[in-house]
Amino acid sequence: MKMKKRASLTALVGVLALAGAACGSDSDNDSASTSQSGSSQEQTPAQGSDKVTAIPALTGVGTSVILDAGTAGALKGLGVAIAPSGAATFEASTSTITFPITGGYAEIHSNPAVKPGYIQGSVNHEGSGFTLTAGATKVTLDDFVVDPGNSMLYGSVNGTPGAPLLSLDGTNVKVSMENGNVVLFGTVAKLTGAAATALNGAFKTDAIKAGTPLGVVRLVAKGTVTTYDPATDKVAEVTRLGGKQTAVKLDAGTADALKSLGVAVAPTGTGKFDAGTGTVSFPITGGFAAIHSDKNYKPGYIAGNVIHQGSGLKFSKGNQSIEVTDFVVDPGTSVLTATAGGKAGIPLLSLDGTNVAVSQSGSDVVLQGTVAKLTATGASALNSTFGVSAFKEGIPLGVVTLTASQAEAPKA
Repeated sequence: MKMKKRASLTALVGVLALAGAACGSDSDNDSASTSQSGSSQEQTPAQGSDKVTAIPALTGVGTSVILDAGTAGALKGLGVAIAPSGAATFEASTSTITFPITGGYAEIHSNPAVKPGYIQGSVNHEGSGFTLTAGATKVTLDDFVVDPGNSMLYGSVNGTPGAPLLSLDGTNVKVSMENGNVVLFGTVAKLTGAAATALNGAFKTDAIKAGTPLGVVRLVAKGTVTTYDPATDKVAEVTRLGGKQTAVKLDAGTADALKSLGVAVAPTGTGKFDAGTGTVSFPITGGFAAIHSDKNYKPGYIAGNVIHQGSGLKFSKGNQSIEVTDFVVDPGTSVLTATAGGKAGIPLLSLDGTNVAVSQSGSDVVLQGTVAKLTATGASALNSTFGVSAFKEGIPLGVVTLTASQAEAPKA
């Protein structure tokens, strides 16, 4: 029997309790390094039965880090000051930095032998982070993405996304409920070799070492819970997206309408435009994808979280412009969110996948045929920026082709 019923977040605790060292024990890191790469993977539990509890669309709350006193003291000794940035907040009395969760996908397997880890997914924190400053040198680490499957936190370093910054040791993690939300407390975040090397280079020192604890993590998650049974609902997964891109072939009618309004559209950051095909493309920088064989799975049989940090679109007319960046595609709820005006998680496009076709191209998974349309929020933002009323909800931006591949799990 296919399991499609909704469940309460309280039911999640029982499943999470089986995880024990979820979100990053040393054994989890070992399993991550041996995970398959190069193609989508059909979910096949290593031993025993498996039931999966999923939160297809995370809606908050936040991830907090209680700064390690020894590390804070060592940074102070080096003349390096740490401070929150963007939407992050700092509580001085507890030395805690909190980063709001802006979206994501999470699933918890009842079978602890599932690879690469029995807690999988992608937890996003767009628009927040922290800075490390010494004199005139400033390093900004932000837009964090927690990948519990391979026990890693990725982030942008001075605007360049996708760096493996912290390994997550969940040996002593505790699971509880708080105001209807699931709380994971006790994971220790440690600097990766890549992060230590980058910081040593920036501050011209060799004192920062891989494995240095940044602090203890407290993650508070909420969202609507669903369940499924891999025995009856076969699921192909890409557990850590590492590329390639999401491309949008611009709708000719919409392009002409924009031109008549005097509004120009251009890619920003790492986005690209192919004038010959009228296609804009945005590199995929992370995320998680699951394709269910049960087409009735809710909220959608293609679920997950596809991240495009460091690229976007700029709409401009004269000295008026609006830039939308850091797209996140949620195929389950059929919405593309973006960051605009410094605010993350704005629902910009609705995604009509009525005619989507899923295929394999070599080692890549390809989703082709989704139509991206302006949401009411997106239309309102454009109308407000340019002082018009021509932009309407449902106007097609174009047809989407999403090409995704499995990323290698980095070493801590």
